[in-house]
Amino acid sequence: MKRKYLIIIPILILLIISLFYLPNSLRIKQSIWIILGFLACIIISKIKYKKILKYSIIYYIICILLLVLVLLLNKFTNGSRAWLNFKLFTIQPSELMKIALILISIKYLNKCNIWQFILLYMIPMILIFLEPDTGGVIIDIIILIFFLTKKLNKKQIFHLSIIFTIIISLFMGIYLFDKEILIKLIGPSIFYRIDRITNFIQDDSIQTTNAIISIATGNTLYFPEMYNDFFIAYILSKNIYLLIIIILSTISLLIILKEKNTLASQVAFYLFLWQCWWNLAMNLKLVPVIGIPYLFLSYGGSHILSSMILIGIIISSEDSKAHNHKVLDNM
Repeated sequence: MKRKYLIIIPILILLIISLFYLPNSLRIKQSIWIILGFLACIIISKIKYKKILKYSIIYYIICILLLVLVLLLNKFTNGSRAWLNFKLFTIQPSELMKIALILISIKYLNKCNIWQFILLYMIPMILIFLEPDTGGVIIDIIILIFFLTKKLNKKQIFHLSIIFTIIISLFMGIYLFDKEILIKLIGPSIFYRIDRITNFIQDDSIQTTNAIISIATGNTLYFPEMYNDFFIAYILSKNIYLLIIIILSTISLLIILKEKNTLASQVAFYLFLWQCWWNLAMNLKLVPVIGIPYLFLSYGGSHILSSMILIGIIISSEDSKAHNHKVLDNM
């Protein structure tokens, strides 16, 4: 096996654990998404990296249109409307959007000014915010911060931090003193997001409480997202020692990503690291619940497909880097 494909081994371990512990009713769907994910990974890894970046703006526009369709066609379900339903399957455009943002950022990192660059992020982030999908917005912010550290100097980062702090302070001030303005600007869904934070602070969430009890006792209680965001808690209620294998597999994946040292692998490293850490902390009731799945483990086709697409892009970028080095060596 070529060294570049070692990244598949820890992914396979996590996917096998996922399939083993999912109920039969979900196992077939998850298997189909895994197969589609690997096919997408293989196909994309064979495409030249420059060609992938060349058409990044088209992929970005398609994802924007999908986000608009989510808002136009969907009704609220459990406080959110983040999925497009195609009868046979559903897709979450915000998951695909993170790939578009990574590609377009790599392509235009040094080709546009700071405000143009931020605007590329603000458009999808506003659409995702309106769904509302807090986790999707935060993931996009993490990707933006990563690329800003590559684009800006320390002074520019400091100035942007001040602007961001002022905006957050104004938002909190309006919320505390005149909630009606927020409802007019954003809609009542803003309170759905704030409720998640206040429930965490007040220790008033049946989901997180039952998840912790399930882990501690080894008896699985019911909590709504036990196969999605809280799959770690569900697995640990069945076999707590399995956490060691999950963490070791995740660390192995992150180490391989770190070693590849292309821009695509660097952003994937920080994104995957944050995603796994937050989901684990969420399951242990250490941070608010914001809808972040555990990488290659939680049930759900969109995050598996988008993650495998990103792996394919990383392999393609590694091939491109190796080819460039080979050309230089022969000169």
